[in-house]
Amino acid sequence: MIKRSSLALVGLGLAAGCAAAPPVAPAVVSGGKTDQPRQIQTVVADCMKQRGFKYVAWVPEVKISEDADKAYLGDYEAMKKERTEQGFGVFVDFVHPEQREKRVLWRESDSPNFGIKNQLSPAQRVAYSKALNACRSQGLQRVTGKVVNSDEDQAKQENELIAQRLDRDLNADPKLVGLASAMGDCLKGKGHQVASLRPVDMSQRGGEEFEAQKKRIALNDDIPDKGLPAGQYYEPRIPVGTARQYLSREIKAALDDLECGKDFYAAYLPRSMEIVRRVEGEFGSGGYNS
Repeated sequence: MIKRSSLALVGLGLAAGCAAAPPVAPAVVSGGKTDQPRQIQTVVADCMKQRGFKYVAWVPEVKISEDADKAYLGDYEAMKKERTEQGFGVFVDFVHPEQREKRVLWRESDSPNFGIKNQLSPAQRVAYSKALNACRSQGLQRVTGKVVNSDEDQAKQENELIAQRLDRDLNADPKLVGLASAMGDCLKGKGHQVASLRPVDMSQRGGEEFEAQKKRIALNDDIPDKGLPAGQYYEPRIPVGTARQYLSREIKAALDDLECGKDFYAAYLPRSMEIVRRVEGEFGSGGYNS
């Protein structure tokens, strides 16, 4: 079972997050414009060695398909193909769990450190994880100047900064405001509820609607969610037949959302992507576990 959070905007958040917003393309952290991820990993490896642990500096090679990349940037045909199959990406895994593997950007087992850690005794693994957390924080601060306490803290800081900049730069943009308003009017005409016409809210409203449905199911099933951080819950168990009904409604809503927001997404998504990647760069694009 996977813990889910109420919102996720960046790489680490996506691993434990939801599809409340249009998906954010991962920054290419190897072979890209910055060598910060590898610099951070070098510091981590040296730090772990000083603490008596073997660790291999490693940056995952993140690969996404050409269609997915186009969809992230607001290409209509690519988005239509994706939404026809997945809707907003909320219920699709309950219907087609075999396809989840295709969307995995990289696996923890890909890292050479996965095997190293698993060879340790239970007590040693606890010590290893504690040391790695401290070393990651050290590496990030030394290379980027950012102070974080954990991967979760880093994701929280990145998400908050992205949200602040999206609000500052996009919600007040006259062109986007006009396109979002037109999209909202169109959706209302199709019978959909629109609570806010702000550009950032419009980009997230569809996914949030179906994520809220899934959350209600999760909080009312027989899987206890006590002890989890605020806003997180365990994935519910949904019979395939029931999930297929949810997915069918989700796909229709996602296609309505796209048809009404075709011009909006073409203008909004490239701008939002630029902001996300800029923030990821400030954090060394290192929000991954290795």
